This record gives sequence, structure tokens and C-alpha cells, in this order.
Amino acid sequence: MTHKITKYLILATGALCLSAIPALADSACTATNLGNYVDSMYGGTASSSFSCSVTSDGVTLDFSNFTYTPGGSTQIAADDIGVSAVTTPDGPGLNFDPAASISSGTEDVEIGFTVTAEGGADLSDIYIDLANVLTTGTGTVTYDEEFCGGMENECSLYVEAPATDDVNSVNLSNTAIGGPVTSLTITKDVLLSAGTAGTASTTGFLNEYSTVPEPRGVSMLLGLGLLAGFVVFKRRQVVQS
Repeated sequence: MTHKITKYLILATGALCLSAIPALADSACTATNLGNYVDSMYGGTASSSFSCSVTSDGVTLDFSNFTYTPGGSTQIAADDIGVSAVTTPDGPGLNFDPAASISSGTEDVEIGFTVTAEGGADLSDIYIDLANVLTTGTGTVTYDEEFCGGMENECSLYVEAPATDDVNSVNLSNTAIGGPVTSLTITKDVLLSAGTAGTASTTGFLNEYSTVPEPRGVSMLLGLGLLAGFVVFKRRQVVQS
């Protein structure tokens, strides 16, 4: 009987101690320009190992491996693209603001990064939003997002072509991303084209992510359950004696 009591105490204490272990977080993602997020290979000044975190409603996500590829006949420098953390109820994320606008030729903004949920939690969806997409004449805005992750690191592609201000947000569920995953590699690509006689512009694009409960919370519930079971066991033992 004593052996059973000791077993309950060890399991409960272990589970509660595990739940108390703090998650390690990077420094917070600051509102600055993309040049401070990407290294010199991609036109920035950060180190190749740069990473930062965004926290919202108790959920913390780490962002790392930032890349930037400018394209088109008119190219935007990394220092001219704003980056800011998003902490709305839709979940933590990042917003990118290239303030892109053309009246001739094309502009292409491609930004990549890896997003990871802390503490072994899983990302359950991706919320995508484009801000103030405006076109006239033959102008167009096209948006692509590739996301890779899961056990096989499979990649999927979401395309909005043409993107308009009336249809500028979408939520990709856990089915679309291949089930809840701990980490995703994201590549976002916005292409503006003036065509033969038009204009195109957009002020920004963002991603937010929801998560499922992280294992620390599950372990805490397990610990409380074991303690409750131990209390019930002791009460029965007292009644029987």
C-alpha cells in the first residue's frame, strides 16, 4: 500500500515540476525595418542566427531564418520594408509593410521566415491578411504563400490572383497546413504589376497563428489529476480503517 502512495506522489510531483519549467524565449520582435531582421546575404544587417518572439494571450511564437528577395523592374530595399509584431485576438504574428506602389513595370516582394510555437505547442492555423490592395486600369496584385512543415516537411501553396481589397484575408485551417505542426517555414510573395496602363499598390501583409494547448498545460492537469486521485485514495483508506 505504501508503495502505491509513493508512486502517486512521485508521478504527481514530477508532472507539476515539468509544468513549472519556464519556456525559453527569444527577445521580443521590435517594430523596425526588415534590414534589421535579415543578414547581409539578403540585404540586411542582422546576424544569420537572428530570431525574435511575439507573445499574445499567453501564446509565444519564435520567428527565425528571415530571408528577403526583391524582384521586378522596380525593387524595394530591405530597409524600406517595415516589420511589426501583431498581438490581436487572432493570435501572435508579424506584419510587413513595403508601402508598395507602382504606375509602370512591376514590383516583387518575397519574404521568408520560420515560425515555431514554444514549449512543444502546435500551430493549428494560419491567418493571412492583405491591407489596402488598390488597382486601376490594367494594374494587378498577386499574392502567393508557401508553407512547409509537418512530419514530412511537405509544402503547400496558397495563391490569391488577383488580390483585391474586397477579398484580402483568409484562414488556412489545420487541415490545409497538414494537421497541427510545431513549426512552419513560410515564404510570402507579393507581386505588383501596372500592366500596359494601370497602377497597383498595397500597404502591407501579415500572418497570425493559432495554437493548440502546449504540453506544459497538459502536464499540469495530469499532476492535479494524480493529486486528486491520491486524496481520494487516502480518504477511502481512512474510512476503511
